[in-house]
Amino acid sequence: MTGLLYGLMALGLSVIFGVARVVNSAHGEMMALAMYAAALLFSKFRVNPLMAVVPVGAAFFFFGYGLQRLVLRPFVIRPQHSQFLLLLALAVVITSILLIMSGPMPASLTSIACSNRLS
Repeated sequence: MTGLLYGLMALGLSVIFGVARVVNSAHGEMMALAMYAAALLFSKFRVNPLMAVVPVGAAFFFFGYGLQRLVLRPFVIRPQHSQFLLLLALAVVITSILLIMSGPMPASLTSIACSNRLS
């Protein structure tokens, strides 16, 4: 499963760079945000994590589209270091939001399921 995630991340990075010529340094953080969204759907609504791919994928498609239209498009004509700094800042913001929301301790779906049974 971990290898599959690494492969998907590499595929996403290569497609983004190949098509848009943008080095998206926030790609991993956006993927982590989507994984947290799937875990939240599992913990709150008991949606199977594999079935959560559909609503989370749709939501993050629109999130990415809006991000590209509103934030990234003005930076496409600027030098590449400006794009890189913008996406690096976005990565730091997403990481900080995730740390504030969930804390620094890692959690798996198994531990989330067990904690929900206890409460």
